[in-house]
Amino acid sequence: MTFSARLPLALAAIACCAGSLPAAAQSVVTLGVSFTTPSGVALDSNGNVFVVDQNTNTVQEVTAAGAYVTAIPLGSGFDFPQGIAVDGAGNVFVADTLNSAVKEITVASGYKTVNSLGSGFSFPQGVAVDAAGDVFVADTGNNAVKEIPAGGGTVTTLSAGFNTPSAVAVDKSGNVFVAVQGSNEVEEILAGGGVVPIGNGFESPAGVAVDANGNVFVAAQGGNEVDEVLAAGGFTTVNTVGSGFNSPEGVAIDAAGDVFVADTGNKVIKEFVPGTLPLLASVLPGSRSVQTGAPATIFATIINTGTAALSNCRVALAALPPAGLTLSYQTTNAATNALSGTANTPVTIAGNNGSQSFVVSFQGKDAFEQVGLPIDFSCSSAPPAASVTGVDTVDLAFSGTPTADIIALSATATNNGIVDVPEGKTGAFAVASTNLGATTPITVSVDTGTASLPVTATICQTSATGQCQAAPTPSLSVNFAGGATPTFSIFLQSNGTIALAPATARIFVRFEDANGGVHGSTSVAIESN
Repeated sequence: MTFSARLPLALAAIACCAGSLPAAAQSVVTLGVSFTTPSGVALDSNGNVFVVDQNTNTVQEVTAAGAYVTAIPLGSGFDFPQGIAVDGAGNVFVADTLNSAVKEITVASGYKTVNSLGSGFSFPQGVAVDAAGDVFVADTGNNAVKEIPAGGGTVTTLSAGFNTPSAVAVDKSGNVFVAVQGSNEVEEILAGGGVVPIGNGFESPAGVAVDANGNVFVAAQGGNEVDEVLAAGGFTTVNTVGSGFNSPEGVAIDAAGDVFVADTGNKVIKEFVPGTLPLLASVLPGSRSVQTGAPATIFATIINTGTAALSNCRVALAALPPAGLTLSYQTTNAATNALSGTANTPVTIAGNNGSQSFVVSFQGKDAFEQVGLPIDFSCSSAPPAASVTGVDTVDLAFSGTPTADIIALSATATNNGIVDVPEGKTGAFAVASTNLGATTPITVSVDTGTASLPVTATICQTSATGQCQAAPTPSLSVNFAGGATPTFSIFLQSNGTIALAPATARIFVRFEDANGGVHGSTSVAIESN
């Protein structure tokens, strides 16, 4: 592996995020009840757990009292039930799949009375209920999501055209989230209308839930894990928060944020409490744009913040990479960037902030472009590092023709990857760049990614003495010659309070061609201290 510019691997991006990234599971406990094939799980306001056991055609309540050791059967007459939900009054709703029905087990009857709700369903697999009592259904056979109004009434189709929707969840604003198992996606049906995808990289998503903060949890059946899609930043950050399951199908969240999983293959329900991620990762540069047939190479670092050494630490493509894309990696000496070890060989990383640097090389057979391509930084006995756009993702493009390949590095006054801009005041950072590819007209712009931040950003190209060559503007045009090394200053005006949240509160500088193709990018974190 080679890299055209021997750049030192700065750890500022990763240092800024320590202790500020999303959580991952620390410990998993098994509820004291065994099932045959638990496929769905739900909770009531008292912490009692409700489970559908599809192969025994039963619905059971596992009581919170006594450490979840007592299971009580509820209702009867189900045929391969798969999804379950509980409303605020304690009534239980079941997706009764092979009966092509949605049923309610009423709490008023002591969970003896079972009523069918609505009609016209085809093998429904998922069900959810909102605070008003409206019931939402993943109507799998019809590839649709439907709504049953509270108290009965006409069943309406919220959206159709999904590829095997398997589960639904609804947040407090009325947005409905759909696990679309056939296309490995999670989609959001907006309360105001429209459908948008959230997150990426799911492997056969079978269950979905939403916590009190709007974060979405996904039971990824194919990956044997639970993923969290963070609401902050517009559902772009996906973290694995639980792993080691066997074909999980259902997921639920209680008021305290504990996560309950229908671990179907292991025939149990498991609970875990999110804790701190032991692994952090960063890459440099954050963007490469090369011609097909040539390698796109970056540096990367993994830091183990846990106390114990972790083995089998490696770098890999995340789930569902672009077609034809491959990745190889090799350890390096962090001080010199010299290659060490053997290519594609996992290593052990010591605990207590032990680190290992790598060279990572991508090869693409086909032309493609992906902004924020996630990379899997993982070790045995630990969840992978959180995927944080601008920190450990890469904007990657392969072109069929010669193209600009702009390496951009940002520098802050404190050299820690964070710009501190007190409310109502200004701040700045600098960007150095070099074009390793072909001459191309480029627009250089500044933005806040998917986050909406109270900040105004402008940019100027600077001279050899660091002075602006023209008045700062939101974007500027540069005829980026091959081998050119222009520099820039970015100015920030804070219009409100910005908390330190490096995973989401970031300022991005992008280098794009006339068609919006990305040829380079860099970013810093921002706060108003």
